[in-house]
Amino acid sequence: MTILQNRWMPDPAVTTYYTEKDFTPRMRLLRWLGRQTWIAKGHNRLLTAVMKPELAPDFPFEVDFFGQRYRGNLADYIDWMVFTYGAYAMPELTLLRDLVKLLRRQREGSLSFFDVGANSGHHTLFMSALVEEVIAFEPFPGFLEGIVQKVILNKLGNVSIMPVALGNKDELRNYYLDFRNTNAGMGTFLPDPEKDGPPSAQLLIRKGDDFCAENGLPRIDILKVDVEGFEPLVFEGLRQRLAKDRPIILTELGPEAHELFGSEQAFRSAFYPDARFTAVQGRNGCRYKLTPLHYETSCEILIIPPELVA
Repeated sequence: MTILQNRWMPDPAVTTYYTEKDFTPRMRLLRWLGRQTWIAKGHNRLLTAVMKPELAPDFPFEVDFFGQRYRGNLADYIDWMVFTYGAYAMPELTLLRDLVKLLRRQREGSLSFFDVGANSGHHTLFMSALVEEVIAFEPFPGFLEGIVQKVILNKLGNVSIMPVALGNKDELRNYYLDFRNTNAGMGTFLPDPEKDGPPSAQLLIRKGDDFCAENGLPRIDILKVDVEGFEPLVFEGLRQRLAKDRPIILTELGPEAHELFGSEQAFRSAFYPDARFTAVQGRNGCRYKLTPLHYETSCEILIIPPELVA
């Protein structure tokens, strides 16, 4: 594990993580129902009837995660999803697994995965078993602790943690995290004046192209960007690397990102020429579905260079 330019490390915490033998009957039912993906209609409603994420107890747990170990807490939304469905954003993970297989057939040598907006390391942990190198970008100290914990627990030697955010310029910027929300992944540099209070922290943002060059980062083979509306600035700052590396890109496209891009033409021009765009859909706990991109309504976007399309 490499932690670059990091002045912060989590204090060692004495926490008991409960395993399968310690789960209550209600928790066992939740996990069993979460894996019954044949229940198409009302599956999520059934699960929340057993235990709503926002009402879940403070319960540290450790479970299997695709052959690795995952520690979380039921009181956190992302961890609740892992506990219940086996993963958060399962459609994304199954897509990433297939994309690695595609690249193995097309490219020689090692593969690298850049996780921009790594949060507590969910995608980083998953991809560490599939590629030779994972670069995780996460500026918020509270989330860094989760990544470090997962790396140490699983003895991962191919993960580098970058405690910075990526953007279109070097700056310190206010970061807003709603502690009333059980989904810690909703932290943002773009506050909503109607619901966000004072900033939780002031975090370092680096221009992506400059940061990659200064630190000798490898070719980007797969790039995942999930930064709650800040995506346009991330892509602007990585424009040179995107043109050079032509990575496969998996990104969110929410209302804030729409506003920053300004138009579909501006969105498409942010990437390498002739890029192919597809929307990614899928139910919780299930595989992905690829559908035509509708710029105004599609939320998860796959961007792939044409030379990789069969």
